[in-house]
Amino acid sequence: MSRGHRAVPHTADIAVEAWADTREECLAEAVRGLVESFADVGDAVPDDSVMISLLPDGDEDLLFRVLDEVIYQVEVYGRVAVDVSVDERTGASMGQVEVRLATVPAEMVDQVGAMPKAVAVHGLRFGREAGVWRAHVVVDV
Repeated sequence: MSRGHRAVPHTADIAVEAWADTREECLAEAVRGLVESFADVGDAVPDDSVMISLLPDGDEDLLFRVLDEVIYQVEVYGRVAVDVSVDERTGASMGQVEVRLATVPAEMVDQVGAMPKAVAVHGLRFGREAGVWRAHVVVDV
């Protein structure tokens, strides 16, 4: 199965859908889908990164918190995520997830859509369906 993402209109908001073989790849695709809904990152080369460590309360909480951080970075620091990597810890830190967002200044990308304001909890889905990881989230713009 290949991986991918898309943004689709949703009333006055957008819905981001993503799919991949693994949870980590699907999460990364959801981030890319969110970013591409408002920015054309082109060939932007990251010059900084943000590392967040999470102890999520399930898969949907993980998706919510990561996308919320992407929006926070744009709003507060003017940084746009152009790449993402996910590492789930084992051993003593089992259950903890480390997410690295590689970023560029917002002025280095072209704005192509409305800036996201918040991730909606209603309708958020993230899990395995028919052997493939799928994500669906509505984003307020």
